[in-house]
Amino acid sequence: MKLINMIFIVDDDPIHQQIAKIMIERQAISTGIRVFSDAQEVLDYLRENAGNDAALPDLILLDLNMPVMDGWEFLEEYAVFCNDLPKQIRIFVLTSSIDEKDRERVAGYKFVTGYLTKPLSKEIIAHLS
Repeated sequence: MKLINMIFIVDDDPIHQQIAKIMIERQAISTGIRVFSDAQEVLDYLRENAGNDAALPDLILLDLNMPVMDGWEFLEEYAVFCNDLPKQIRIFVLTSSIDEKDRERVAGYKFVTGYLTKPLSKEIIAHLS
C-alpha cells in the first residue's frame, strides 16, 4: 500500500470530519491530514500554493452539500486552474447522496477520481492509496 503524503478532508459536518480522520489514521495510509469546513478555504489554499507541489495535497475528499460553498461550486472553480498545478491532485467526492444524477454529474469532471458514499469504511480507504 502506497503512503499518501497529504489528504484534505473538505466537509462542513464535524462528525463526518472526525470519522474520516479517525478512519484514515487507523488505516495508516497518510502522513498528514488537514480538515476544512469551507471549500472556499481549500481553493484559496490551492491557489496560494500553486507553485509549490510539496505544499499541495495528494488527495482531496470532497463533500457535495455544504452551506457556504458546496462541492459543485468547488469543482467548477477548480476546473479552471487544475491543469496549471504542478501535480495532479486526486479528488474523491465523499457524500451522503445516493442520487444517480449526482453520480453522473460528478463523472462529467474528468479530474475527479471517484465517487464515494459516507461513511468511510476500511474497504473504501484501501482503494484510496
